[in-house]
Amino acid sequence: MHIGVIGAGVVGVSSAYLLARSGHSVTLIDAEMAPGRGASAANAGQLSWAYGDAMASPALLRHLPAIAAHRDPAFRIRLRLDPDFLLWGLRFLANAPARRWWKNTSAILQLAKESRQEMAMLLAETDLAFDYRVAGKLHLYPDAPSLTAARPTVERKRQMGLDQRMLSRAEAEAVEPALRTYQGEIAGAVYTPDDALGDAAAFCRQLTDLMVRRSAVSTAFGRRVVGFEQHAGRLSAIRFADCEPLSVDAAVVTTGPLIRTLTSALPEARAIQSVAGYSLTVPWTQGAPRVSLTDVKRKLAFAAIGDRFRVAGLADIVAPGSGFAPDRFAILQETACAVLPDCFGQAEWALRWSGERPMTPASHPIIAPSRKIRGVYVNAGHGMLGWTLALGSARRLAEMLA
Repeated sequence: MHIGVIGAGVVGVSSAYLLARSGHSVTLIDAEMAPGRGASAANAGQLSWAYGDAMASPALLRHLPAIAAHRDPAFRIRLRLDPDFLLWGLRFLANAPARRWWKNTSAILQLAKESRQEMAMLLAETDLAFDYRVAGKLHLYPDAPSLTAARPTVERKRQMGLDQRMLSRAEAEAVEPALRTYQGEIAGAVYTPDDALGDAAAFCRQLTDLMVRRSAVSTAFGRRVVGFEQHAGRLSAIRFADCEPLSVDAAVVTTGPLIRTLTSALPEARAIQSVAGYSLTVPWTQGAPRVSLTDVKRKLAFAAIGDRFRVAGLADIVAPGSGFAPDRFAILQETACAVLPDCFGQAEWALRWSGERPMTPASHPIIAPSRKIRGVYVNAGHGMLGWTLALGSARRLAEMLA
């Protein structure tokens, strides 16, 4: 088939690759002039094979009063009188109880496992260089109660075959010596030695270039999709804002929160909301952490990506297209400087970024045919785990179209 893949972030590029590998003719489409310029541009970089925890959880439910009162700088919810938003919020709360949380988390972890397998195959088959490495990850807990509360989940994940270890602060410092000068509270850590990281934007660029060189995929960049043409209830073409339609046999929608501009033709888009995040990237300097870190109290993720060092964080449930909020970025920068002043306080240059992650109430992506138009498929809603789940969800999509 000739398949149009709409969206050239990590999910879209991965989908194009797996579909082309299955023998389809693929056109990769994006409103930007190059791949990887949306939520994939400067994300946390962490490939969290063992940390697919759904956002709606008992812990977050208990924390909602503090979030509503603006006492937690890591979260912000902008309430609006939008029926889709209000319904999404109710469904999000319905996914927070322990049983639903673990069901969602287990499903995400299974998808992450498939993604990890596909990543291994991709690295074996290609010579892509996107600063990929198995760095390991340390989840830092501020006090004994929070560390103790993490133990049951660690045990559950170990039963699933994931390698996770409970460490004291001294043991965590032995894994990552830079923690000896970390200014945040650390009672202990959960260590996952097999978690990896990589530059998602470079992955998008390099894999797209490889597919084009192999004549496996063509590109249509700088084109904004506005809808679909149908014949007898089946997709016949993708419509653009300012050029002729593209005739296709099928279309896969992998865009971020702006997927909601297609809600009239794609009812699945109503189940997706924007969760904005921010990152700050500076040069890696001697003595900065090399192991990926997540500060549980401050909701910060740190990653050494090649010769750069990045902090990412914040989760703002906002209207799509809200854009960069300087006050929110200032909170990220201030918090990062407080715990790692030598890394972020005196940088020669810095890259400031924000992106909107498309999230479902269950944190699990939608990978399914559209209910409205035959021939249209959805692979979207990965939230903060798009980079981790991209190849696994692309594999499921390719199997679905096969």
